[in-house]
Amino acid sequence: MADELSKEELEAIAAAFKEMKVKPKADSASNLKKWMVDYVAQIKDADQTTTQPTATVKQEPSSDATSTSKILSQHIPKLSCFSGDQSKQDTSYDLWRYEVDCLVREKYSESSIAQAIRRSLRGDAGKVAMRLGTEAKVADILDKMESVFGTMERGEKILEEFYSTKQRKDEDSMAWCCRLEEIFRKAVVNGVMSRSEANDKFRSRYWNGLHQWIQDVSRYKYDRLTEFDDLRKEVRLIEKEHITKKDQANIVIPASTEQPSELQELKGMIQQLTAKVTHPEKDKDKHRGPQTTYRGGYGGTGRQQQQRGRQGQQQWYPSYNYPRDDLE
Repeated sequence: MADELSKEELEAIAAAFKEMKVKPKADSASNLKKWMVDYVAQIKDADQTTTQPTATVKQEPSSDATSTSKILSQHIPKLSCFSGDQSKQDTSYDLWRYEVDCLVREKYSESSIAQAIRRSLRGDAGKVAMRLGTEAKVADILDKMESVFGTMERGEKILEEFYSTKQRKDEDSMAWCCRLEEIFRKAVVNGVMSRSEANDKFRSRYWNGLHQWIQDVSRYKYDRLTEFDDLRKEVRLIEKEHITKKDQANIVIPASTEQPSELQELKGMIQQLTAKVTHPEKDKDKHRGPQTTYRGGYGGTGRQQQQRGRQGQQQWYPSYNYPRDDLE
């Protein structure tokens, strides 16, 4: 019969079910048909469930990126405290302004930067911002701070200082370089110099302003090195080696504690020998002692003593009345 399945076909169907790891309900034809319909429906539902998360995953990155951007824009960064009082050990205005400019370039929101500025201000600087009101923009706050605490020097004066200043007597090369860079920064802010010419300007002014002995030692380095940072490293190395040699030369070896006593003893012996050679007779008299003769006698009322010295002089001692036993 054409509708009957062969043995091979039945085995193929059984192998397919086994490979699919399913066991159909084949106790009757109707149950088998119902099982097959339900099984096909389950497969369709599973396919729809699998494809739906895929579409959701594709949309999630854009949603996360948007939320992350919102979180970053709402984050309030921290700035160094600034009060405007130079006597206090707080941040200078130039450094504080640099931090604010960095926040502006990093694309923080207007409200976040304004809030960070208000939190960082203290003392007179905080009062300056307070007078602008709560609705003041970042640009308005910075303009006001610049007019109150910014560097007020004319560009010509800054240029004159840049080309005339030199390394001070008690200043090392690193401190001299930092001071020169600060002058250059003020020149850039005032618009009389540009950062594009920083390397050539720094290299020339830095080396020509050094101490003369450093110039003499590092002249060949200046002629060979074209980058300012490379020249600065070599100068610092030369300066360090010079200081090390100077410190070693100034080391004083402590004298032994026995040397002063031995020296004094030797001086004393020399003085004694010199005295003996210079005054031999006086030294003999010192060791011989005085030569004296004593003479005594009794008078009618007492005893009298006479002493004759080396120079023929006589010394008479008063007589004393001694009691006599025979008068009792």
